[in-house]
Amino acid sequence: MNFTWKSPKIIIGKEATGKFYYRREIFENEVWKEIEKGNNVLIAAPRRVGKTSVMKFMTDNPRENFKLIFRNVQGIDDETQFYKTIYQLIIICLNKFTKNKTMIQNYLSKMKISEISTTGIKIETKDIDYLTEINNLIPQLDKDGENIVLLIDELPEVLHNLYLKGQKETALNILKNLRHWRQEDEFKKIQFVLAGSIGIHYVVNAIAGRSSDINDLYKMIYQPLTEKEVIDYIISVTKDASVKYNEELITYLKSKIQYFVPYFINLMLDEIDRSAVKINNINITTENIDEAFNNIIKNNDHFSDWKKRLLDYMPKEDFLFINEILTQIAHNEQINIQFIYDIAVKHNKEIEFMDLLKDLEQDGYIVESNKNYIFISPFLKEFWKQNNPIKNA
Repeated sequence: MNFTWKSPKIIIGKEATGKFYYRREIFENEVWKEIEKGNNVLIAAPRRVGKTSVMKFMTDNPRENFKLIFRNVQGIDDETQFYKTIYQLIIICLNKFTKNKTMIQNYLSKMKISEISTTGIKIETKDIDYLTEINNLIPQLDKDGENIVLLIDELPEVLHNLYLKGQKETALNILKNLRHWRQEDEFKKIQFVLAGSIGIHYVVNAIAGRSSDINDLYKMIYQPLTEKEVIDYIISVTKDASVKYNEELITYLKSKIQYFVPYFINLMLDEIDRSAVKINNINITTENIDEAFNNIIKNNDHFSDWKKRLLDYMPKEDFLFINEILTQIAHNEQINIQFIYDIAVKHNKEIEFMDLLKDLEQDGYIVESNKNYIFISPFLKEFWKQNNPIKNA
């Protein structure tokens, strides 16, 4: 076949931005509605749903009177570095203000800030107490002026890193300062949109003994694609691709994926495309879709992080309980609440087991169906089955 092969317009591994971003306008508008009310937002979503992509899109397309900046803070494991990062993000936003310009310019001169870019600032002042600077600077902003919105991804990683280093008090102070900025009237000009998948409530509970330090956030669940959206998504990303999908193939592909997270969809489209390239045939069948699914399941790298996150963030006794539940579901297709309660009794979790179940539902592992619990994704079910064998199962 003599032509230039064209693959689907998808990206795997990195967040989807630019031409790869599939817009979720309804969700974007819902987030904006809360920001414009003055709320601080927690975007709660399972991994790989696309919350980072929507945060980056909003940053690149701000509304009037709002200056947004996105930052993934995952690698930070030091208190000073955390506050320095927040301070730098504030300065970058202030540099874009059209109001309060005199006060801002005077402040930049006083602090000897000579260069400001989208990635950072150059500051000549030494030995800065960044927390103090933030606390002094924000209250000076004009109440009728623009707002700073910091979109922070992977905050649980920062808190978890500090916790693992034995700096529980430091992590607790960060939580308290973030809450202080969100709640006090003098800090109304700065708002936060935090993103959290598996981890944020576990980490907060471990540090503070409760989740009250984040319960003031307006929680928004970022759902997978709808039935209509997934069809539109597949058609749009394969529009110019060599391999096409008719209605029958899309229906069958959906039946294999079931849980319409872009990451899972892209894995399938990419694997099908790779296999089609090898045999130089653009005409695929349901058998090719089955083969792609089986090939993906064999690659543990795609899904190992889902288990690792639970292991890293949860107390060991909670993880052992949760992992047994997930293992039983994987091997038995589904389990009922009585079976789960029996497992909870064995692990001394009969008091909190329902809360842990709800966490698993929220984080995109399981779902309740006809009074039974099943894996929400066939990919995760097969991964757990392979990764956690049961004797004679």
